[in-house]
Amino acid sequence: MRYVWYIQTGNEHFGGTDANVYLSLNGIDAVMKEVLIDDPSSDNDWERNALNQGVIETEDLGELLSGLLRSDHSGPIPNWKVEWIKIVNEEDGREWTAGVGKWSDWPDTVKGFKLKFTRTSDGQYDQIQKRKAEAARKKAADEQAAADKAKRDAAEQEKARKAQEKKDREQAEQEAFDEEIGQGEKELERELIKARKEAELAKKRAELDKLRGTTSGGSTPMPGGGAGAFRTYELFGVLGGRTVPLAQVVVCDRVTGICSVVPGGRVMVGDQPADGFGLAGVPGRWQTFYGGRSPAEFGLDADKGVLGSDGSRGWALNASFLSQVFGAGWRAAIY
Repeated sequence: MRYVWYIQTGNEHFGGTDANVYLSLNGIDAVMKEVLIDDPSSDNDWERNALNQGVIETEDLGELLSGLLRSDHSGPIPNWKVEWIKIVNEEDGREWTAGVGKWSDWPDTVKGFKLKFTRTSDGQYDQIQKRKAEAARKKAADEQAAADKAKRDAAEQEKARKAQEKKDREQAEQEAFDEEIGQGEKELERELIKARKEAELAKKRAELDKLRGTTSGGSTPMPGGGAGAFRTYELFGVLGGRTVPLAQVVVCDRVTGICSVVPGGRVMVGDQPADGFGLAGVPGRWQTFYGGRSPAEFGLDADKGVLGSDGSRGWALNASFLSQVFGAGWRAAIY
């Protein structure tokens, strides 16, 4: 902040001085420490009846209250008569005046003239303050508007981001679902083709078994070499609505030997070539896999073989296994 000072020297004989002059000011907002002052437009400051002026720069002091104007009493003419001092705020034109009317060698002024300022002009202070206040209000309003806009923009961006994330997530889920459905359809198509082929194969095997039975004179050779109505039963599984090999629905612990049906699985009994994987029938395919061995070797009735498929061939199922799956009354459940 720039302040212009004016100092009026007295008109008395020897009223001027050759001494150095210092000034300090006290405002309501700040204090200016003592500085050496002189009039840059004058070759000889502080002459009799002279009005000297100069500029000092310091922080904004606010309303001026007091100060100290001091002479160091140096030079050929050390004494000095001061009438008054005026300070003008260059920005808003406010003026403060302090009357002095004393010599510098008086007992109460030898250490400096104590100044007590009174505002003598308001200048454009009120107008400037109003403009500053209006500018501050406008700035605050603009900043608030900018902050509100930034907040709205951020909210819109966050909303858009979440919407995009939701869209991307739904799209990814749909793609995963479509892929899963596609894979399921492909798997079902393969299973359907396989089932058709297995059914066709079972039909041909049944036809072959029938022809073999006819060739032997209407009777089916027993596994042990005898004759009679030998029948093969097949155990197969149903899992997820699909016919599956028995090995997929029944699991056995290799250590304990305990067998159990998997959750969601069912064990089905087939007695016709079209059932399961085409192992059942009269005589069925017992002899295909076990030659002349009798079912009795496995704890079964001699004229009734029980097979289970692992997807590639048939395996004899013994009485111990059947009792774990069907209980003690397994014969009634199968035969």
